Parts: sequence; C-alpha cells; structure tokens
Amino acid sequence: MVRGSIRPGGRTERVRQKVAETVLQFIKDGKGDFTVQDISERSGIARSTIYARWPSREQLVGEALRAHNSIFQVEPQDNWRAHLQHAAFAFRDFSARPDEIAINVQTAQLSVEHLAEQTYGQWSDISTRIAAPLREAQRNGEIRPEIDPILVISTLFTSIAGHIVIAKDVPTDDHLRQMVNLLVSGCEAKPST
Repeated sequence: MVRGSIRPGGRTERVRQKVAETVLQFIKDGKGDFTVQDISERSGIARSTIYARWPSREQLVGEALRAHNSIFQVEPQDNWRAHLQHAAFAFRDFSARPDEIAINVQTAQLSVEHLAEQTYGQWSDISTRIAAPLREAQRNGEIRPEIDPILVISTLFTSIAGHIVIAKDVPTDDHLRQMVNLLVSGCEAKPST
C-alpha cells in the first residue's frame, strides 16, 4: 500500500476527518488565522503528520471545505426543470444547516483570502457538475443557446444562500418554486413559429 493512501476506516482517513473537523471548527469560531500548531493541539494530531499531508494553511482549508461540501449531493433528474427545482430544495436544506450558516457567515466576514478562494473554487466545481442536465437540455434545444447553465445554477445558489445568511430566513418551498419558475422562464427556448 502506498504511504498516505486512504483506506475507508483506516488511520489515514481518521486523521483526515479529525483535521478537517478541527479546521472547520476554527472557521466556524471566526478564527481564520489559526496555525498548524493550533490544529495539532486541538486535534491531537502531530504537527509532523499534518505538515506531511497538508504543507500549507490553504491546503488545510481546502481539505476541510471538501470534507464539509461532500455532504451536499444532488441526483440528476430526467427533466431539466425538475432538476433545477430538486437542486434548489437540496441546496436550501444544506445551506440552512447551522454549520453551513456559520461557515458562510465567516467566509463573508473573515479577511482570509484563501478561505474565499477555496470556497469559490469548490462551489464553482459543484455548480459545474449540477449544471450537466441543463447543458444536455441546451444541446437538445430546450434551453436558449446564449444561456450559461453554470450561471443559472450559481444564480440559484447565491440567491438561496443570501436569503439565509443575509436575510436570516430560510426560503419556503413556495419561494423556491417561484425562484425556479423565474429561472426556467428566462432559460426556455421559445418554440419556433
């Protein structure tokens, strides 16, 4: 076995989880200026082990956010409209979790550049994956060619996150349906006459 490879339930996986949890807790506590020594002391993982796997704070933050964001999953739906609604409900439920609210608040407030960069990069990748059914619908002529499917997903997600973090209110099912209907109306290819 290659040193450092991850076996489900193995020591390396336990270390990864513990370090990710510890980094996330520092972020949630508003302490974005943590050091590797801080992570080592709080997690009980040796500094040398942490440095061997994550040589920089940026990599530590990236690992923690990846672990956290991996919880968010959206199964593709057959119909792009249903997929967009399904994604809206899934993202609302994920974003309303207390730990996600704390991370979003801290990402917005902390002046830790790599935290915002890591968050943006990871959600850009997630949005790209979730936009796949919209790209397929676009290839099939159901969505206008000038529409950017990733921008549609990003618009949906930032609207929901903003509602939760800034307005401190979780959007209702009806609110989400209306938001999705607006996006669908703006995307739909008009039938040729």
